[in-house]
Amino acid sequence: MTSEEYTEALEAERRTRNARAKYIVREEHGGFLLLRRNGSGQAWGVTSYTTHATAQLAADVLNRLKEDEA
Repeated sequence: MTSEEYTEALEAERRTRNARAKYIVREEHGGFLLLRRNGSGQAWGVTSYTTHATAQLAADVLNRLKEDEA
């Protein structure tokens, strides 16, 4: 495997991992729930916030960390 092929394989793996899970915000019961959604569309709650802006900021940070980790 050449270094170019190896680099492309790593990039393809990174794209695949980033497409699988994503943090989203949903309004529920008067608060804003931070959810982690997998590639199948299933989601589970991580924590809740009182304002949408704070919940969205947390989701954005976690999504960015996930991208950097990959």
